[in-house]
Amino acid sequence: MLAMLLKMNNICRSYTIKYMKKLQQRQSSMKTEQKNTKVANDVINYLQNIPEYTGLLENLPKSLLRKYRTPENMYLINKNTADKILNTLKPHIRPENPIIEVNPGMGFLSEKLITNLNNNLYMFETSNHFLPQLSRLKDEHPHKVECKVADFFGMWKLAFQDKMDNGNRIKELLGDLSTHDNNRIVKIIGAMPGLNFIKHLINNIVFHDMNNHLGKPDLFITMPGYNYEFLTDSQVQTGKHKSLPALFQLLFDFKVLGSVPKAHFLPWTYPPNIKKLSVMDECNMYLVNITQKDKLPCQSEYLPLLWYFFKPHVFSMSTKVIPMLEQWIPGCGVWLISGQDPPDTNKNISPGEDDAELPHMTIFTEFGDLTLKQKVTVFKRFVSWPEFEQSPFKVTMENNLPKFVLHLDDDGKDNIGTHIEEDMEHSDTEMDA
Repeated sequence: MLAMLLKMNNICRSYTIKYMKKLQQRQSSMKTEQKNTKVANDVINYLQNIPEYTGLLENLPKSLLRKYRTPENMYLINKNTADKILNTLKPHIRPENPIIEVNPGMGFLSEKLITNLNNNLYMFETSNHFLPQLSRLKDEHPHKVECKVADFFGMWKLAFQDKMDNGNRIKELLGDLSTHDNNRIVKIIGAMPGLNFIKHLINNIVFHDMNNHLGKPDLFITMPGYNYEFLTDSQVQTGKHKSLPALFQLLFDFKVLGSVPKAHFLPWTYPPNIKKLSVMDECNMYLVNITQKDKLPCQSEYLPLLWYFFKPHVFSMSTKVIPMLEQWIPGCGVWLISGQDPPDTNKNISPGEDDAELPHMTIFTEFGDLTLKQKVTVFKRFVSWPEFEQSPFKVTMENNLPKFVLHLDDDGKDNIGTHIEEDMEHSDTEMDA
């Protein structure tokens, strides 16, 4: 018992050290970008030497003329690309679907959406700089267009604050767009340089936030290819373990609709620190459609447990399945080896006909030997066993919930908790995005 406690303490200490190092790296990166306040010459030359951008330079804030490693927002500046995006989106939009355009900027795509579609358009712009152009569009189409200065892709921050103090920030942000109909489909269009909004959507599904107010988002997002390939990594389906891509692939359907030149969006970015970056990824952005699956991998009340089960500190590719599970439920390995379940198994959550069959399991079977669907099958069997309710797994999960899930009264609670795991040195590294 003492050895186990020492092991848990070392694991927690290791995670704290890693977190502090990552925080220091991010702070250092932010300071570097703050010092680099000069505009990028290649951006200026590009805008000055292409006729279709005549007069555009004077209408852009200097912040968009610099280069960043990971900008918070990106803006479309090319009308031809706006046409291409519109033509790609039109077959996917029905008349009853409200449309959200995130960071419309100069309004090039906005004008085409207004002219070619009869849908209501809700524009959420982060920068006050573009408000005059967008206000003009609203004044010209008062019954069809709404415009707000707000960080829509940052709404996960508002969701966190609402959860902490029972506020109404999300509802106020959405205004007339707010709904209690979770099946109302809303089309969201924008350029997304990072993954925070994807994480927000995952958390909304996993923790089934009933105060979502948005409905069912259907995203049409222009994003860097390396972000899309990270989320949709096919090796995750066949054994590779990465928490965010695994959850993304379990919860969403996705497809690439096309690609657009990366140079047609500002600000420009420095090449990412990725070893295998193709010319396609460097020069283009993917236009992708991301939609929540109609059928979730398990019942909604078990999704937080599934979320925790797939966290990197629970298991890695090299973690042996049975020894890991037996740390939570001693002696449960016999059920996996025999392929049988205890008599009192909870049939409401246990695997069904649509779940993947497990291979013959031994004490040497590793999680890397299982497909993504087979890992879900292991999870369902694990939580369906009668001993699960008395196991420490659920308590450990609750002690490690994200802060936004906890109420204000719980804010002072120690959320590091304890993690029972093995082979930490082999845990997969999540992409820092």
